[in-house]
Amino acid sequence: APAAAEGTGPASNGDVPQILKGAAARIVTNMEASLAVPTATSVRRIPAKLLEVNRKILNNHLARRGLGKVSFTHLIGFAVVKALGEVPVMNSSFGTDADGKPTVTRHEHVNLGIAVDVENADGSRSLMVPAIKGAEAMDFHGFWSTYEDLIRKVRTKKLTADDMAGTTVSLTNPGTIGTEHSVPRLVAGQGLIVGVGSLDFPVEFAAADPAVTAQLGLSKVMTLTSTYDHRIIQGAESG
Repeated sequence: APAAAEGTGPASNGDVPQILKGAAARIVTNMEASLAVPTATSVRRIPAKLLEVNRKILNNHLARRGLGKVSFTHLIGFAVVKALGEVPVMNSSFGTDADGKPTVTRHEHVNLGIAVDVENADGSRSLMVPAIKGAEAMDFHGFWSTYEDLIRKVRTKKLTADDMAGTTVSLTNPGTIGTEHSVPRLVAGQGLIVGVGSLDFPVEFAAADPAVTAQLGLSKVMTLTSTYDHRIIQGAESG
């Protein structure tokens, strides 16, 4: 069929290719550009019992005062910002100057992008990544409030281009849908993306009797991945 010969897809079954527009088209462009970024990934499985217990204590306190709830993503996102204060080289981006020479920019501020999965009216899904700007200067309450404001803007479709501009580091949490271990793509122009896996007992103990896990003192665990542009590390070593 002519359509198939032109690379537009099979025409025999009546399927019609749909042109991606707007945010969906930009995501495709960004993902294709990300293929040129040389990344390295560090994987850590960490005990999460203390995180789980402290979140429960905090939310019990907030519930008594009618002040909402704190999610694991809130806590992990804030921890990432604090960690970047200890390892600021990761808050960098690679680029080139006017002559095409490689450059590395060490960012003064942490603009943390939060990946949010959005279901559209037609049933399709989009990934929006608004940024918490200047996160390094915020206390936890300010971070939480800004995060929630951005989520509300996502849900009410009031995000602006400025909300998604200037991201230096991103956080994605596929653990909310049960993913144990994720290595997300790093968008060109950013230095780091952290992937958060599900919080649960190690799979070999997932079906164990609760009395057994308690007797053994087992902790729930969470797998975190840190995928970064390897060129920003080389810049630090040579500079």
